[in-house]
Amino acid sequence: MKDLLEENLQCFIKALLPQPDKVLQDMRIYAEKHHISIVEPEVGNLLNLLVGLTKAENILEIGTAIGHSTIYMARAMSKGRITTIELMPERADLAAQYFKQAHVDAKIHQIIGDAREIFPHLEETYDLIFLDAAKGQYENFLVYSYDLLKPNGLIVADNILLNGWVVDLNYPKHRQKTFVYRMRDFLESFKVRKDYQCSIIPLGDGVALFRKKERNDEETGIVSACR
Repeated sequence: MKDLLEENLQCFIKALLPQPDKVLQDMRIYAEKHHISIVEPEVGNLLNLLVGLTKAENILEIGTAIGHSTIYMARAMSKGRITTIELMPERADLAAQYFKQAHVDAKIHQIIGDAREIFPHLEETYDLIFLDAAKGQYENFLVYSYDLLKPNGLIVADNILLNGWVVDLNYPKHRQKTFVYRMRDFLESFKVRKDYQCSIIPLGDGVALFRKKERNDEETGIVSACR
């Protein structure tokens, strides 16, 4: 479990979720055994809900891993397609097997490669973009995403609180300092930036929702009480 929320609260939230089927259970067991990061069940449930609410028909996912989050989203789609990008071929191959087991493979288009190189060449527009790749690249991904998102399109980004390190700056290793501060500066920037409206949800390791703001959007005028 992540250190972001108290363990008893995390357990309570997980206990309220629907029981995952065998495919999702097998994926979590495999991910834990092989130390592969996948979304927490409560985050997967949130993704499923958001896709259903937005009725997203064209989704872009950055960071397939073994396809855990992809399946949560695909199961909420009545029609449409998810394009999912994964850097590591062996993980993409395993994800393809899980997609077939979950009977969602027809909804999914896989791309293998570095998202930083692929992103600038994408030409489709998307209702929803899910970011779960290199955390230090989130700012670049959002810049690329603006023109790829449909009006009022939504971006969901996972792991934005980095085990709570961006809150208390108590990261365990010195080499983690750069990306922790980079993420904190990235989140702080949404106090003033004009391109996206942001809200943070303390589920799993922290989830951020970014709504694309159109050029003529008015400012909300809301000022934070926290200093």
